[in-house]
Amino acid sequence: MVNFAIEVKGLQKTFVSGWLRKRRKEALRGVDLSVPEGAFWGLLGPNGAGKTTLLSIISNLLIPEQGVVRVLGKDLRKNAMEICGRINLSSGHANFLWSLNVRENLEYYAMLYGLSGKNRRQRVEELLDVFGLSDFARVRFDELSTGTKQKLSLAKSLVNDPALLLLDEPTVGLDPDVAHRIRGMIQRLHREKGTTILMTTHNMREAEALCEQVAFIKDGRIKALGKPKDLKNELRLGDTIVIAFSGSLHAESLQGLKGIYALQTSDSTCRILVDDHHERLPQILDFFLSEKAFVHDLSIQESDLEDVFMAFTR
Repeated sequence: MVNFAIEVKGLQKTFVSGWLRKRRKEALRGVDLSVPEGAFWGLLGPNGAGKTTLLSIISNLLIPEQGVVRVLGKDLRKNAMEICGRINLSSGHANFLWSLNVRENLEYYAMLYGLSGKNRRQRVEELLDVFGLSDFARVRFDELSTGTKQKLSLAKSLVNDPALLLLDEPTVGLDPDVAHRIRGMIQRLHREKGTTILMTTHNMREAEALCEQVAFIKDGRIKALGKPKDLKNELRLGDTIVIAFSGSLHAESLQGLKGIYALQTSDSTCRILVDDHHERLPQILDFFLSEKAFVHDLSIQESDLEDVFMAFTR
């Protein structure tokens, strides 16, 4: 029998803004999601899809209009205090008491989770050491770099040794080397402690490297769920043609060609997701010729999670 850390059924959440002319935004429209204990899953989707709203509801920061939320085997509404003591949340947009230093912030949150005296001091020192924050212990939050703020956010999320960890864009805006170290810390946490992790991210390579399964959410609904490899097979994704070019290009016209699932373009690069590059490449090159766009380089790549994301969000 599978035990679930998260069970969400029929979840609905609507935000209302404005006064005289009220506007309604349906953030979640009947979301169902069950995450097994000890799993590391990703929650992917475009901006405004409902990712942060879902994490906020699971962590009891928001209350839905409809739906059932069970966390660590118990109803969240009936057992909120108990559950909140066993879970934690880390956001990529870290926001702490600006006038407190790193140690004081960790002490404060450890106190909120019920740690006292020697146990609290010992836990704070452990986290300072594990996350390489000892040299910054006396530095105020508002004086920290973005990467160090994110380390503090992750350290805070572990003060209560949570059974469930929710990560909302944990590496957003970080330099590549800092993001790499943060991902390593998250991997070690899951591997060594077996902590259940649900993570939102826009970084498809990050999701493919860390997550055992991914759920795609769009317009407040879960569109697909599975292992990255299985999702690629389900969509029958073939190859990705990457073309470096110069000149003007009305790339949106490519969408009308047969066998093209999705595309991304920049000023000089076009990434085209196709069913079979052998069949589609000639017509694509003919299109570039008709547009008088000069092709500098061309490569064929195996489809990855980014291509799955493109296909689900187009």
